[in-house]
Amino acid sequence: MVELICYTFYFPPRLKAPIDMNNLFVLPVLFSWLLGQSIQNPVSISAAVDGQPRAGEVVQVRVNATMDEEWHIYSIYKTIEGTGPLQTEISIGGTAVGAVAPVQEPEPIHTFDPGFEMDTYYHRGNTQFTVPVRIKRNLEPGTYNIVTDVYFQVCNIRLCYPPATKSDTLKIIVEPGESRTDRTSFPVAARSSNNGSGSDGTGYTLLGLLLLAVGGAILSWVMPCVYPMIPIIISFFGKLSDEKHVGRNTVATFYGLGISGTFVVIGLIVGILSWGVSDIAAKTSYANIGNFIAT
Repeated sequence: MVELICYTFYFPPRLKAPIDMNNLFVLPVLFSWLLGQSIQNPVSISAAVDGQPRAGEVVQVRVNATMDEEWHIYSIYKTIEGTGPLQTEISIGGTAVGAVAPVQEPEPIHTFDPGFEMDTYYHRGNTQFTVPVRIKRNLEPGTYNIVTDVYFQVCNIRLCYPPATKSDTLKIIVEPGESRTDRTSFPVAARSSNNGSGSDGTGYTLLGLLLLAVGGAILSWVMPCVYPMIPIIISFFGKLSDEKHVGRNTVATFYGLGISGTFVVIGLIVGILSWGVSDIAAKTSYANIGNFIAT
């Protein structure tokens, strides 16, 4: 037993050399430097604005995420249900910002991620996002700061960095003068959706909306609740035609115009009273929930 203890606590003579205290100071510093190099996030964020707007106008804020090709950040809108990577989020702030439209992102890459063992949507290499921003209408001419915050998680095929938020501040010059009418509305642009189906950015034409409305009306004829109304309406037209001594087609025409006119008037009133509500809806989730319930 004594021999075992002696062998257990035996140290070779070469380890008994005096310890240099300078090495004790250098090693922690070297370790800290290596650790700092290893956790340095490979993504850099920069922002720029197109042109010099006037008060009340919309400008495009370009947010650039720069990284090597091996790294990628994940889509803002397109996600897969389940526990996976964190979505990218972009927010714009500043005293000059009146309203912010949804972020426009390029089409993400869709592929299987072996790290998360699921399909993911991500942007690789250098990626540019566009954020339409409306300048406040009562803003005085001058120079203002706009702050861009980007929250993201960056990964490659081997590892992921912890989620980080990086910011960039850009200066915007607001010119004097009245706002130009062609620059006061948010542009209609493509935006990726949460269910993975993107939009091509082309809106409906007036003729398309009319055909859609007519098609919906024709489709409503097959609803069971419509069948009892047909004889009632026909008998109403016939009775009114006999009492007023006018043709049934005339009565039906005025009946249809009355219904259409009622909906047109209601739509105009709602449109006038809701002027500027889109700005609130772009910034408030409760407004979007209310709009969903109303529709």
